[in-house]
Amino acid sequence: MTESRVFLRKSETNELVESSLLDEVTDHHLAMWNGSWRPAMEAYCAGRVLRDKPEDHHWDWKWKANEWRPLLGYHSFAIVCENDLQGLMVASDFKSARLQAQFGKPIVYVEFVATAPWNRPELQNPPRYRGVGTVMVAAAVELSWDLGYRGRIGLHSLPKAEPFYRESCGMTELGKDAAHQNLMYYEMTDNQAERFRQK
Repeated sequence: MTESRVFLRKSETNELVESSLLDEVTDHHLAMWNGSWRPAMEAYCAGRVLRDKPEDHHWDWKWKANEWRPLLGYHSFAIVCENDLQGLMVASDFKSARLQAQFGKPIVYVEFVATAPWNRPELQNPPRYRGVGTVMVAAAVELSWDLGYRGRIGLHSLPKAEPFYRESCGMTELGKDAAHQNLMYYEMTDNQAERFRQK
């Protein structure tokens, strides 16, 4: 497991806080998810109708880990800041690009990515930290570079996250995918990845 130094921004003070990006989700991270992240999500969702709950409120990361860990081609990431789990991501390296300019070339596909409940403005105002999503996309891009894919990545976005991928990350929107719960599909080309890395 490799640990990289990254920075998140503390909302209340606007200061950058040193954090750790780990390229493996361990049992310790899953215990942190179960001990703090999961209860916070359940507390927020209690008594709310489905449309008012976060789109990923039902994601069980322990179950997901049991699914991806035995399989080749999967990569997982965790962000820890001030002894708390701030974000989780799972990506795979065996899918191909759909965008015409890079059709058929290998990409890193982001299977699942989420930030802790206390980092979401719609759940906690102000959020504790900002920048988790950006760090995770950067991790996917760097994994793509390491694999020789030149930064190319792809993902299906939950509806509320679409502006982030389209505007903040500069990814190309390819339309809704009927084969994937009608979610919007996005890809990042090698040129877009280079611009993203330079931000």
